[in-house]
Amino acid sequence: MSSPKIFLSYSHEDREWVKAFAEALEERGLPLWYDEKEIKAGDNIADAVESALRESEAVIFVLNDQSVLSPNLYFELGAAVAAGKKIIPIVGKHSARRSLPGSLLKRRSLVQGDPGETADEVLRAVA
Repeated sequence: MSSPKIFLSYSHEDREWVKAFAEALEERGLPLWYDEKEIKAGDNIADAVESALRESEAVIFVLNDQSVLSPNLYFELGAAVAAGKKIIPIVGKHSARRSLPGSLLKRRSLVQGDPGETADEVLRAVA
């Protein structure tokens, strides 16, 4: 696996939007790691996620009202904060921002809209 620049964290409920968003990021030349593309059958999921988090420069969290309750979110967020990664939250149009963990509330978030437009905003944020 090549060294990823961006680690993409999301709930599988958002899989369709995330796939289009990931494609848009890659079309813009941003190296990306996300599980659907990188984790192969038989791979140790926890090891793959930990390695990708360590190697990334930025972490994007695609959030919805259910994903903010996930233990995986808190693990990935804690690792990103502890390692000083750039963190970019993306929230659903109708998600309650107040339900976000405190370390995400302190950051400017993007709203999950058109995948290409959101990718453009991410490109500006990491450039």
